[in-house]
Amino acid sequence: MTLPVFGAAEITEAASPELIFRAVREALIAHAEGRTSVPPPMVLEFPAQQGDCHVKAGHVDGSPHFAVKIASTFASVNNGLMLVVDATTGVPAGVLADEGLLTAWRTAAAGALITHAMSPTGIDEVAVLGTGEQARLQVEWLRKLRPLNRVRVWGRRPEAADNLCRALQARGIDARPDALDAGAPIVITTTAARSPLPVEAFRTALQVTGVGTDMPGKHELPEQLFAGALVATDDHAQCLDHGDFGNAVRAGVVAADTDIAVGTVLRDGRPAYDGLSIADLTGIGAVDAAVGSAVLRALTKS
Repeated sequence: MTLPVFGAAEITEAASPELIFRAVREALIAHAEGRTSVPPPMVLEFPAQQGDCHVKAGHVDGSPHFAVKIASTFASVNNGLMLVVDATTGVPAGVLADEGLLTAWRTAAAGALITHAMSPTGIDEVAVLGTGEQARLQVEWLRKLRPLNRVRVWGRRPEAADNLCRALQARGIDARPDALDAGAPIVITTTAARSPLPVEAFRTALQVTGVGTDMPGKHELPEQLFAGALVATDDHAQCLDHGDFGNAVRAGVVAADTDIAVGTVLRDGRPAYDGLSIADLTGIGAVDAAVGSAVLRALTKS
């Protein structure tokens, strides 16, 4: 058996935003409906190299494939690959040597989908906290779903915030560096923080989407932010274990049964609610599997 291996250039050509959005949305809805198989993720840490590696797996019922994914970040450089396996025979179907692209894109798509679904219509101003690749992608992918007329950028290093603003401006987005507490109706957090960001950063927020707290020890959102908020989680158990929702539960701010599933919001729409809404995203193996299957089918079809 010759196992096909597809590189980043081939994957980029085959993986359109429409394909990624569709696979992510369908997988999140399937997960909310209990139609997925997702084992707990595994995390390896390499402090001396400023690195960590996430191993995730999953399957969506009825899909022709399941997948096992390795995604690593060493000194802020992402990499990884995905093994896509035939779900009827167990025979490996292909390797997507994506250099971390599919993880980045599925994270951006999930964030954009739930941010758009939970934010009131007409809001076109966003604050992004963080300056890495995912900060840029969250803005770019959200812009595919709704107009964005102003983006405020905050980073711990001013030069990094300036660089991100220039990158977004080159794509026609009005992005400007701003103070942490400048405020915006939509706030997206993409940091690797291990202590919560100041609550003042969210003082004017109507919707907060957190994507940075994806492993034990990370902590972006202040616990008190969850008090009285409408909370959506991509995976209830994962977010309780190592998401910011779990941090708020352990702090006694909210009960462990107060969240709703992101997939339910995507399927049914945002519940009627006048206060703050929060989406806590930790990344689900079934979403990786759905994206991997969709991309492999596009590659082999072409």
